[in-house]
Amino acid sequence: MNIHRGITMFKKYDQAQQFLLPLRLDSFVPENHTARILNDIIETVDITAIESTYSENGCPAYHPRLMLKILLYGYMIGIRSSRDIQKMASTDTAFMYLTAMQHPDFRTICRFRSTHLDSIKDIFVQVVTICREMGMLGAGKVSIDGTKIKANASVRQSKDAKALDKEINKIRKEIDKILNESIEIDEEEDEKYGDSTPYEMPEELVDKTKRLEKLQAAKKKLDEEKLTKINITDNDANIMKHRDGTKKPSYNGQVAVDDKEQVIVAADLVVDENDVHQVDPMIQLIWATMGYRPTVLLADAGYFSYDNIELLNQIGIDAYIPDNFFKVEECGKSKWFRKSRFRFDKEKDCYYCPAGIMIPFTRIQKRKDKPDLKQYVCNFCSDCVLKSKCTKAEKRTISRDPREYLMEDMREKLRTEEGKEVYQGRMYTVEPVFGQMKQNRGFREFLLRGKEKVKVEFLMMCIGHNIGKIGTFVKREGKNLKEILNNGIPGIAQFGVGTKNVVIGA
Repeated sequence: MNIHRGITMFKKYDQAQQFLLPLRLDSFVPENHTARILNDIIETVDITAIESTYSENGCPAYHPRLMLKILLYGYMIGIRSSRDIQKMASTDTAFMYLTAMQHPDFRTICRFRSTHLDSIKDIFVQVVTICREMGMLGAGKVSIDGTKIKANASVRQSKDAKALDKEINKIRKEIDKILNESIEIDEEEDEKYGDSTPYEMPEELVDKTKRLEKLQAAKKKLDEEKLTKINITDNDANIMKHRDGTKKPSYNGQVAVDDKEQVIVAADLVVDENDVHQVDPMIQLIWATMGYRPTVLLADAGYFSYDNIELLNQIGIDAYIPDNFFKVEECGKSKWFRKSRFRFDKEKDCYYCPAGIMIPFTRIQKRKDKPDLKQYVCNFCSDCVLKSKCTKAEKRTISRDPREYLMEDMREKLRTEEGKEVYQGRMYTVEPVFGQMKQNRGFREFLLRGKEKVKVEFLMMCIGHNIGKIGTFVKREGKNLKEILNNGIPGIAQFGVGTKNVVIGA
């Protein structure tokens, strides 16, 4: 039974086709195989947006469901190269099953992956919806985290404005030299051959012209966005420091993970090295995907700021986010007395140092675009027996942000037994997700270039992760995925025709 619509713009795509031998394609793949889980889910999701990009004119195209299946399955098993996927479609039974024995070439696979960002976003949301309807999401406890993923670019191709100008001038001189030499050669050949030899641009000139265009485009973006450096190979990538201490052109992958089954409920790819500005965008993405905000949010110190804590308090989210110095102070590893050793007295508006001496409010420190700081200066440091552990300056100065109570309240919450237990959950919720992506699937570097294209790659990896979680869930719980999908998933117009009950794999 051919379950696809009769659209003439696509090649015939029938996974239930009969062979001369008494075999069906699905007999090559075990019933509980991951490829079957993926197949059933992609047969269910609405791909109208992708179909609308095709034309009825010309040669029929490979069906978009076929393309989605082989790309996502490749990401799930750590095969991302379009050439490798093309090869697997001819040698691997799971790929043969997903393609119905069709063989798209690597260029077709790569082009499909590069051109459907908005549609891939929509499919991500639909897969999360399936997870929700299957009861795979918890009561609203979500962890967010980011990871640096290397861009498809060399660090040596990252240059500042001065280096770009130097190379642009160098390339221009080389082009002028080649053009002058070409004119001399053309004149000699004109004299010798007349009009019988066609003129062609020298290959070396073509290469240098392309290089010049890249350099000029990079220089323009660097000036317009007021960047300090830009990568010529991938203009969107930024130099970021990785955990091993190396600095590479990279992107920052952001995920929000539900605590029950490690389902990624929101994902994004940004060019900011720091995570501090990603709290609000991730909350918005969770809202867009789930239709509601999380009740509890866990994140590491990279996401702490007064603005973020203030926002989360205002919208009623119970946040567990330590500040950058919380762990250091809890371990007590500090040469000098940290600020936390000084007790603040709100009523008297003063601090008390570890020696018990009062440090009064002394002056205001003005700041641009931030609340002014209040400064408290000790006048008795010279006679203090603890000075060698407190400060090298003549007097110890303590600065206080008017929103500092937010940090103090957060620290107090994180020190409680309940707070420690809740925050500990982050370690087995979001951190394993990146471990599975990078370690198990080898997702350490992008294949494509440019923010829009690499975002497709990242979202495909996240979709593959969630489909893998669905497979694990249905096997563990003994659920019938086809039956669940056949009953219809609210919010998903299956096959883009609005039907509620479509039989899968009949």
